[in-house]
Amino acid sequence: MGSLFEELEAREVAARVRVEELEAEVAEPAGKLELARESLERLRIARETVAHVLAEMTPGEVGGGRRWWTAGCG
Repeated sequence: MGSLFEELEAREVAARVRVEELEAEVAEPAGKLELARESLERLRIARETVAHVLAEMTPGEVGGGRRWWTAGCG
């Protein structure tokens, strides 16, 4: 019976090594995916914020000669 338990233990070690290898392979793409998701979320928030600001502006304020990057700066 000792050889059966030794075989199971060897298989368990091999499986653990394989899991660790796969986790290492997945770590970098998972990090890149998280960064891409964060970028997407920032862009979504920016779009919603701009839409909200434009919706609150009067037609004269939208494109009324004020540069958007200096609006509210003196």
